[in-house]
Amino acid sequence: MSLCVTKFRLASRGKGYHNRVMVYAHRRHKAFYMPPKKAHGNSPLANKEPEEYGNTWDARCGIEWYYRIHRRNHYRHWPWVRWTDDPIRFHSNLINRRTVSAMDEGTNEGVPEWNYYEEVGQNYETPSHFPLTYIGHFIHQYTGKVWSHNRIREYLEVIQTETKLRTIQDVAQHLPDLWTWGERQANFSGLSIETHDDSARSMPVVMVPHSFLQHVELVVADIVKQNQRKQYREEQHMSGVLRTRDMERYYALPNLKGPSMPEKLKQPSGEYPWGKYTYMKEPVKIHPLQLPDLRYKRNMYPL
Repeated sequence: MSLCVTKFRLASRGKGYHNRVMVYAHRRHKAFYMPPKKAHGNSPLANKEPEEYGNTWDARCGIEWYYRIHRRNHYRHWPWVRWTDDPIRFHSNLINRRTVSAMDEGTNEGVPEWNYYEEVGQNYETPSHFPLTYIGHFIHQYTGKVWSHNRIREYLEVIQTETKLRTIQDVAQHLPDLWTWGERQANFSGLSIETHDDSARSMPVVMVPHSFLQHVELVVADIVKQNQRKQYREEQHMSGVLRTRDMERYYALPNLKGPSMPEKLKQPSGEYPWGKYTYMKEPVKIHPLQLPDLRYKRNMYPL
């Protein structure tokens, strides 16, 4: 075993000098905590496609934009929502979906795939005592490919006249009656129209689809529930539980009566508030028994 000699090299390492002590005799002033960045990192063309170079108002600077453009880290599957996504199946053809009936194609049109109204959380601005025809617009925005505005209004008027449920509140309170009428109507539709007896005459002219009744149930329940929430919020506000539009609590005084400043009390004189006993500006007489100390009471400033 041979002993190796450790060579001692003077100033072979300098922390902060990038191992360039013999090359650079000065300290390189650079922030070490900042990552190295490309020369064009602050360029308005960074992280953009060539057709986006004209947009000078959205500068995609920063390591986050670099990561999401290059699909790194938790931006691997960015963007989270794409133009081709269709969560409510608005662009798909629902004709061949056998959700209700395998015999008739028209029965399957307009069937709600889930409760759109509760999930979206739309502000209806419609009181519960309004007529049932006021919900037509809200149904049309999800079933516009199936029923027109006039057709929806016709269905709602048939429901009003046949079930005697005139308002939104009535339908919400008597949903079993609505479904009983809907089943009876579906049974009537199975009768042959060739017979001219009383049973055929009692068959309604306009047949309201089963899927439309489902929409009516969903939107009516959501409107009533939203109005109950609004009424409760108003009662709480009147009782002093104040919240902003996004439900943040805030506190305020009630409306105060009278003037904002006292009128009968003595108003301030407007003079500079030198204290009478703090700065002895004028001769102050203090009772000898209440004499606080034996200091001079006259102005000792030299003339």
